[in-house]
Amino acid sequence: MSPPPVPDHLLREAVQAYEAAGRNQLRAAKALGIPRSTFIGRLLAAERAGLMGDPVPPPEVSRAAPAPPPSPREIQDAAFWRRKASALERQIGELEHLAEQLSGIRGVPYQVPAYAIASQGRGRAQSVIGVHWSDTHMGEKIAAEEIGGINAFDSDICRARLRRHIAAACQIGARWAEDTDCVGAYFALGGDLISGDIHEELRMTNDLTAHEQVQAMVEEAIAAIRHLKEAFGAVHVVAVPGNHGRNTPKPTAKLYARLSYDMMIAAMVQREFANDPRVTFQMGAAKDQVTPILGRNVLLTHGDKMGTGGGQGFAGPFLPIVRGAKKVLAQYASKGVRVDYLLHGHFHISGNPGNILSNGSVPGYSEYADDLRVVVEPPQQNIFLIHSRWGMRERMPVQLEEPTPPPKPRVRVPAGWAE
Repeated sequence: MSPPPVPDHLLREAVQAYEAAGRNQLRAAKALGIPRSTFIGRLLAAERAGLMGDPVPPPEVSRAAPAPPPSPREIQDAAFWRRKASALERQIGELEHLAEQLSGIRGVPYQVPAYAIASQGRGRAQSVIGVHWSDTHMGEKIAAEEIGGINAFDSDICRARLRRHIAAACQIGARWAEDTDCVGAYFALGGDLISGDIHEELRMTNDLTAHEQVQAMVEEAIAAIRHLKEAFGAVHVVAVPGNHGRNTPKPTAKLYARLSYDMMIAAMVQREFANDPRVTFQMGAAKDQVTPILGRNVLLTHGDKMGTGGGQGFAGPFLPIVRGAKKVLAQYASKGVRVDYLLHGHFHISGNPGNILSNGSVPGYSEYADDLRVVVEPPQQNIFLIHSRWGMRERMPVQLEEPTPPPKPRVRVPAGWAE
C-alpha cells in the first residue's frame, strides 16, 4: 500500500526552506526539524508537482566542485563502496531514530522527591546492646602441645577471656549507642556454659569437676551482669540449655532443659539479683526463648537441635546452619510467631548469614577441631546493637585474645640481595 500524498502546504514549506538555506538540503531539513531523507522526498514531490523551478540535485551530488574521476582501483572496488554506503545508511537511520527518542525523553517533566531523614518526632531513637555467651566450656583443658601450640585453654584462661568480652561490650557498646537512648543490655546465656562430663575424655582431662564448673560460671555471670548494669542501666538475662551441660549420657527430648547444668547456673544467678528490679530473667523448660526487643523478635537457641548435623564439605557448618535456621523459622511461623533474628552457638564458628547471628566459642581451637582438620578460628563471642528504627545496626565478634603477628619467614638469600 502506497503512502498518502504529502499536502501542498508542506511541499511549499520545504521549497521555501530550501531556498532560504541557499539550496542546502541538510540545513533546510534541520531548519524544519525533520530528517534529511524526509525533506528530500518532499522536494522531489514538489518538483513533480511543478512547485519549483530548477530540478533538485540528487542527495549524493554536492554543490561543491565536481569530484575527480575515480581511479582504476576505486572502480575495481565498487562493490566494497556500495557495501560501505549501505552500512552508513543503516547507521544514519539508527542515529536519527535515537535522536527522536532522546528528544522525546528530554521533554518529559520530572520532580525531585523531598523525603525526610530526620527523626520520627519522638526524640532520639532507642537501642539495646546485645551480649552473647555460648560454648564457654568452663573447666575444659586444651593442651597446646597436642595441637602444635596454636591454642591453650583452662579455667583461668576461660575467666580471662570472658572478662575481656564483657569489657569490650561495655566500651564498644557505649560508643555504638552514643546517638541513641540506650535502654539496657540483652545478655544471652546460650548453652554449653560448662565442659561437663558427657565424654570419657572430658572426665579425664577437665581441670574442674562439673560442680566446680557450675560455681565458676555463676561467679563470672554475676560479675558480667553487674558490669553491664553499670554500663547500660538495666540487663535482661535470657538462658537456654546446651548439649554439654546435660547430666545424661545422651541428649534427650524430654526434660532437656530441666536436666541441664546451664539452667542451674541461670537459676543460681537469678537468686543473686532477686531484689534488683534492673535485672530481669527469662528462662524455662523449653529449649528456645523468644524475646521482643524494640519491635523485633529475637530467638535464642543453642543450635544442637536445629534439625541438621555438623559441617559439610568446604563450606563447613554454614550450609547446615542456614538449612537448620530455615526449619526453625518455618516452625515458628507455623505457630504464628515472627522471628526477626536467630542467635545460636554450638558450631563454634562466627558468622552472619542473613538474619542469623552465629556465635563462636571461648575455648577456640581444640584437639577435637584438630582431629576434624577444620580451619582455625580464634576464640571469639558476639556483641551487637538493636536500634529501634534500623534493627540490628551493629554486630561484631570480639576476639578474646590479643592477636599475635605471624612469624617472619626465615629464608636464605644470596649475599647482597637483602639491600
